[in-house]
Amino acid sequence: MKLSTFLSVSVLTVTAVAAIPTVLADSADANCQVRKDGDTKHGASGPCTFSQRQGYIDIDLRNGDTISLSPANQPNHYRDQSGKTVVRTVSGNTQEFKWEHRKVVVTFNQGGGYNEPQSQHQHKHNQAPAGEVGQTPRDLIDIQNSMLVGGEVEDAMADRGYRHVRDEVSGADVYSYYQSRANSQCVVVRLDGERQIMSIVYGTPQGCRH
Repeated sequence: MKLSTFLSVSVLTVTAVAAIPTVLADSADANCQVRKDGDTKHGASGPCTFSQRQGYIDIDLRNGDTISLSPANQPNHYRDQSGKTVVRTVSGNTQEFKWEHRKVVVTFNQGGGYNEPQSQHQHKHNQAPAGEVGQTPRDLIDIQNSMLVGGEVEDAMADRGYRHVRDEVSGADVYSYYQSRANSQCVVVRLDGERQIMSIVYGTPQGCRH
């Protein structure tokens, strides 16, 4: 290969790499309880780190193991790095991830960032308390269950008082981030390859930052 051609290819490669957008990840310190059926030892239980990006979740345990979860085709359903099904449930400041024969309970530290605080504006007007990450906002359930596609979704969200902040692409799926004009809560709308709604859930405050 001629030197001039090699240099041209190199420049193009560097330019392409530089053009790749940075993936934003939300992380929080937490406490993890690891429970396996019939297991009396809990060496992995204790302080842990919870990270979430584009619907993907990593849980770094105290024994050095990392649980990596990829979103499945249903809300709050995941696949771990071995391809096993994992179901998440959210309750207060706790998220439980359940396999067939084990579960991991993640409890976030108070003020750790995965419970959205109630704003002064929200309290003043006696609105519903801030939603938990992973739950569907009550005022958007009908939109989640609708047949809206693509730009129709953004129009419907705008009608409900949500402004579009940004999008993230993961494979064929698109994660659209919206922020409530009333209380600044962040909401994530997951669209499939046909740009139909798969889920609408509360996100973290960091998710709606540019």
